[in-house]
Amino acid sequence: MKKYIGIFIITICIITGCKKSFLDVPINAAAVTEEALATKAGVQSLLVGTYHDLTGMSLSSRWWTTSGTNWQWSDVTSGDAFRGGTGATNDEPEGVGIETYLTSPSYTYVLNKFKAVYDGVARANAVLRTIPKATELTEQEIKDAAGEARFLRGHYHFQAKILWNKVPFIDENVVDFKVSNEADIWPLIEADFKYAYENLSEVKEFKGQANKWAAACYLAKTYMFEKKFSEAHELLNTIIANGKNAQGVKYALNPCYWDNFDATKENSTEAVFQIQFSVNDGSNGYNSNIGEAANVPATWPVSSWYTTWKQPSFNLVNAFKTDENGLPMLDTFNVTNMPNDKNMESWDWFVPYQGTVDPRLDHTVGRRGIFYLDYNYGSPNPGKDWINSHDFGGPYLNKKGVYRYDEYGVYSDYYAQGYLQTSAVNYSLIRYADVLLWAAECEAEVGSADKAREYVNMIRNRAKTGCSVDIDYSTGSPSANYFVEPYEDAWSDKDFARKAVRFERRLELALEGHRFFDLVRWGIAADYINNNYLVEEKTRIGHLQSVSFVAGKNEYLPLPQVEIDLSVKDGVPLLKQNPGY
Repeated sequence: MKKYIGIFIITICIITGCKKSFLDVPINAAAVTEEALATKAGVQSLLVGTYHDLTGMSLSSRWWTTSGTNWQWSDVTSGDAFRGGTGATNDEPEGVGIETYLTSPSYTYVLNKFKAVYDGVARANAVLRTIPKATELTEQEIKDAAGEARFLRGHYHFQAKILWNKVPFIDENVVDFKVSNEADIWPLIEADFKYAYENLSEVKEFKGQANKWAAACYLAKTYMFEKKFSEAHELLNTIIANGKNAQGVKYALNPCYWDNFDATKENSTEAVFQIQFSVNDGSNGYNSNIGEAANVPATWPVSSWYTTWKQPSFNLVNAFKTDENGLPMLDTFNVTNMPNDKNMESWDWFVPYQGTVDPRLDHTVGRRGIFYLDYNYGSPNPGKDWINSHDFGGPYLNKKGVYRYDEYGVYSDYYAQGYLQTSAVNYSLIRYADVLLWAAECEAEVGSADKAREYVNMIRNRAKTGCSVDIDYSTGSPSANYFVEPYEDAWSDKDFARKAVRFERRLELALEGHRFFDLVRWGIAADYINNNYLVEEKTRIGHLQSVSFVAGKNEYLPLPQVEIDLSVKDGVPLLKQNPGY
């Protein structure tokens, strides 16, 4: 569906709230109603608009705050990345407040994200209200349209649940939007994904559409967050045996790890469900990945405050070290800091870390002395002049989702404001590696610890054999000392299995917007952040020195105060604020 996102935008903007600037074409709003769209084409129009909200771009968008990739809300808050930029005073201070766990109910970031998520819910509900009025649809077309709408509604409510926890569930029958958030909405999210799983077709017309197995995977993800490991275990076994992408091709890991972040290899056998981004399509950049525009591409030299955000942390980089057996250093990786060029000038002599590392490090992180895709062929390696502030964001750069320099103008576009290049690289909300690691986690919890090892080794063997990182063109050799191996010894201890699986998730899915939500669902966020991550990182980045994570509070965002005020009924707000705010 990637190339078809813009087809029906004009129509759906009136009902579901698109920006007029998507196509900037005047429309007679009074003539466009849900009844007027009660046709097969009209239902498809509404669905396209519902898919578009996956990007996070809506009337309430603020790029990074509403981005569907969640980097601000997960990568930064988990300790896998620093906010980056130039500093707290002149560079979006609310973003730094989120990084330092000082988020307030009055933050516009929080309000914008809340509104963007529920805008997606509203669009899905518009589809579901329109379907019964559309007489042209066959029985299977009704099931598919309703299945996609409920899948997408499930996604948006899922996002609300993991961000705020105490949130309302809004279905197509709600007319009074002063609603309570006291009930747990997990069962209703489950119901949407179950309906989609049971009713959606396996094969879809367009790449990027949700199919039966994408719904199954999202249902399994819901079970994981609910800690329903037995239910997830059974479903994941079915998915692994039978799951297929929207083109009917059986799920499998891509041969090359980087294929998951290559704009030329999207919607692959590993792509369970992706946000579809496109460029140079007449949308003035609005269909591109605007949410990560400040993170990609790394330009040299830096030309804007709004670049070099989402900078990988020292802790994350250290996690990719491997031992003499090619295995992760689960307990000791952060004891010594990997040599880096923090506050060194770009012309200073620097020798990168000579120890062994997992090659996924240099698919994930841009670091001095290692080629950064093809941006620095014949020019300096990533150094100080590639980054706004080493003191504030450290010496490392994000790499995932970055188009190559020779793809400039092909997989890039100017966003409307004109000073940032945005990307066409899709973002995977779920990829098959994620599914295998959930299966490993279930085995560690309710199954066989050694079966968990088998799943983890599938991931590690791909890291070992899948395509190499860019070589050093001056020597023709690999850029670093890459050494990764599978776990050879059988696992019998469930505690060790749990630790190893969780660590593998961090390595495999680094900077993909999952880490913080994993820490929270595992119940270890406060302990890990305060007693592991911040202990050393406070000595490395100055503005983190007085930071601490408050257990029972910082696991979730505060509800926007504006929304609480709007929920007042008979003098009492129906939306209740989260603890600690």
